[in-house]
Amino acid sequence: MSNLRGALSLAAADQVIRCLLTYTDWWQPNTTSVYYVGRAGRDRVLAEGIRPGLLEHLDERSELCKRMQRLTDRDRRLLFLWYLEQRAVDEIGKELKISRRQCFRRRREAIQAIIEAGKTDQAA
Repeated sequence: MSNLRGALSLAAADQVIRCLLTYTDWWQPNTTSVYYVGRAGRDRVLAEGIRPGLLEHLDERSELCKRMQRLTDRDRRLLFLWYLEQRAVDEIGKELKISRRQCFRRRREAIQAIIEAGKTDQAA
């Protein structure tokens, strides 16, 4: 069952886009382990072993990953190139072998599919 907080935070396009854009921010985990072992207590910021900001966004990050699995490989790749690598639309189109117009259309539809996946989960 998805976490309600994560589901609610991805209920609109701007929220999904914010989550995609911040997915690789410094406070997000860069491994599958969310617990960081500090350097013998010398690092006061990480004294408790968890990066500041991590727990506040872990639910929505998990929810985004779950919903992204429902997209096609091409749409997942498009969102990755667009938001995480922040490539130009022309580069994305060339890599995916689609037009600029198709990039914009598929991006809009993929974001909407992520939103709709949350509505489907909540109804179930």
